[in-house]
Amino acid sequence: MKLQIRNHIRFGDDTEIIHEVHDAEWRQKGDYQYLIYQNDEKEKVVIKYNENELTMSRFSTPQSIMKFFAGKKVLIALPTPMGIQQFLTDTRHYQLDHASQQLALHYDLLQAHTEASFASYQLELSWTFPETDDE
Repeated sequence: MKLQIRNHIRFGDDTEIIHEVHDAEWRQKGDYQYLIYQNDEKEKVVIKYNENELTMSRFSTPQSIMKFFAGKKVLIALPTPMGIQQFLTDTRHYQLDHASQQLALHYDLLQAHTEASFASYQLELSWTFPETDDE
Protein backbone atom coordinates (compact mmCIF):
# COMPACT_ATOMS: atom_id res chain seq x y z
CA MET A 1 0.00 0.00 0.00
CA LYS A 2 0.97 3.64 -0.33
CA LEU A 3 1.06 6.11 2.55
CA GLN A 4 0.92 9.80 1.70
CA ILE A 5 2.06 12.31 4.33
CA ARG A 6 1.38 16.03 4.03
CA ASN A 7 2.57 18.35 6.77
CA HIS A 8 2.11 22.12 6.79
CA ILE A 9 4.47 23.56 9.42
CA ARG A 10 4.47 27.13 10.76
CA PHE A 11 7.57 28.15 12.72
CA GLY A 12 7.36 31.84 13.62
CA ASP A 13 7.02 33.71 10.32
CA ASP A 14 8.30 30.76 8.28
CA THR A 15 6.19 28.08 6.62
CA GLU A 16 7.32 24.71 5.34
CA ILE A 17 5.22 22.20 3.41
CA ILE A 18 6.32 18.58 3.39
CA HIS A 19 4.88 15.99 1.03
CA GLU A 20 6.09 12.39 1.18
CA VAL A 21 4.86 9.10 -0.28
CA HIS A 22 6.06 5.79 1.16
CA ASP A 23 5.41 2.10 0.65
CA ALA A 24 3.77 0.99 3.88
CA GLU A 25 2.02 -1.81 5.73
CA TRP A 26 -1.35 -1.53 7.44
CA ARG A 27 -2.28 -3.74 10.39
CA GLN A 28 -4.99 -3.92 13.00
CA LYS A 29 -4.45 -5.24 16.51
CA GLY A 30 -7.12 -4.87 19.15
CA ASP A 31 -8.59 -1.36 19.17
CA TYR A 32 -5.64 0.11 17.25
CA GLN A 33 -4.57 0.31 13.65
CA TYR A 34 -0.96 0.61 12.54
CA LEU A 35 0.79 2.18 9.57
CA ILE A 36 4.40 1.01 9.26
CA TYR A 37 6.93 2.43 6.81
CA GLN A 38 10.58 3.39 6.35
CA ASN A 39 11.35 7.11 6.12
CA ASP A 40 13.90 8.79 3.83
CA GLU A 41 16.58 8.34 6.52
CA LYS A 42 15.94 4.54 6.39
CA GLU A 43 14.41 4.56 9.89
CA LYS A 44 11.39 2.40 10.70
CA VAL A 45 8.35 4.50 11.62
CA VAL A 46 5.22 3.08 13.29
CA ILE A 47 2.02 5.13 13.47
CA LYS A 48 -0.45 3.63 15.96
CA TYR A 49 -3.91 5.21 15.98
CA ASN A 50 -7.59 4.88 16.82
CA GLU A 51 -10.57 7.26 16.99
CA ASN A 52 -9.06 9.50 19.70
CA GLU A 53 -5.29 9.16 19.76
CA LEU A 54 -2.17 8.67 17.68
CA THR A 55 1.37 7.65 18.61
CA MET A 56 4.20 8.06 16.12
CA SER A 57 7.38 6.13 16.93
CA ARG A 58 10.56 6.61 14.93
CA PHE A 59 13.12 3.89 15.53
CA SER A 60 16.20 6.08 15.27
CA THR A 61 19.10 6.65 17.64
CA PRO A 62 17.85 7.94 20.00
CA GLN A 63 14.28 6.77 19.46
CA SER A 64 11.62 9.45 19.01
CA ILE A 65 8.02 9.01 20.23
CA MET A 66 5.28 11.61 19.75
CA LYS A 67 1.81 11.22 21.26
CA PHE A 68 -1.39 13.02 20.37
CA PHE A 69 -4.77 12.87 22.14
CA ALA A 70 -7.79 14.66 20.70
CA GLY A 71 -8.33 17.95 22.57
CA LYS A 72 -5.52 17.36 25.10
CA LYS A 73 -1.95 18.35 25.87
CA VAL A 74 0.59 15.54 26.21
CA LEU A 75 4.12 15.77 27.61
CA ILE A 76 6.74 14.23 25.28
CA ALA A 77 10.55 14.10 25.17
CA LEU A 78 12.29 14.58 21.81
CA PRO A 79 15.93 14.31 20.79
CA THR A 80 17.30 17.66 19.56
CA PRO A 81 20.82 18.86 18.70
CA MET A 82 20.93 20.17 22.30
CA GLY A 83 19.99 16.79 23.80
CA ILE A 84 16.64 15.38 24.87
CA GLN A 85 14.11 18.17 25.45
CA GLN A 86 10.58 18.11 26.80
CA PHE A 87 7.66 19.52 24.82
CA LEU A 88 3.89 19.40 24.90
CA THR A 89 1.75 18.37 21.96
CA ASP A 90 -1.52 20.33 22.01
CA THR A 91 -3.91 18.60 19.60
CA ARG A 92 -6.51 21.08 18.33
CA HIS A 93 -8.06 18.90 15.62
CA TYR A 94 -8.14 15.11 15.24
CA GLN A 95 -10.28 13.44 12.62
CA LEU A 96 -10.07 9.83 11.48
CA ASP A 97 -12.12 8.93 8.39
CA HIS A 98 -12.08 5.16 7.88
CA ALA A 99 -14.12 5.31 4.66
CA SER A 100 -11.70 7.63 2.85
CA GLN A 101 -8.61 6.18 4.61
CA GLN A 102 -7.50 9.57 5.94
CA LEU A 103 -6.42 11.03 9.24
CA ALA A 104 -6.07 14.77 9.92
CA LEU A 105 -4.15 15.99 12.94
CA HIS A 106 -3.56 19.68 13.74
CA TYR A 107 -1.38 20.43 16.72
CA ASP A 108 0.98 22.89 18.35
CA LEU A 109 4.36 21.88 19.71
CA LEU A 110 4.77 23.86 22.94
CA GLN A 111 7.70 24.50 25.27
CA ALA A 112 7.01 22.24 28.26
CA HIS A 113 7.56 24.80 31.02
CA THR A 114 6.20 27.99 29.48
CA GLU A 115 3.70 26.51 26.97
CA ALA A 116 5.04 29.02 24.42
CA SER A 117 4.43 27.80 20.88
CA PHE A 118 7.49 26.32 19.19
CA ALA A 119 5.71 25.42 15.93
CA SER A 120 2.23 24.63 14.55
CA TYR A 121 1.51 21.61 12.37
CA GLN A 122 -1.29 20.46 10.11
CA LEU A 123 -0.54 16.80 9.43
CA GLU A 124 -2.63 14.79 6.99
CA LEU A 125 -2.17 11.07 6.38
CA SER A 126 -3.89 9.10 3.63
CA TRP A 127 -3.35 5.53 2.54
CA THR A 128 -4.42 3.48 -0.44
CA PHE A 129 -4.39 -0.25 -0.93
CA PRO A 130 -3.34 -1.67 -4.30
CA GLU A 131 -6.04 -2.68 -6.75
CA THR A 132 -6.77 -6.40 -6.74
CA ASP A 133 -8.13 -8.65 -9.46
CA ASP A 134 -11.19 -10.54 -8.28
CA GLU A 135 -11.22 -12.85 -11.29
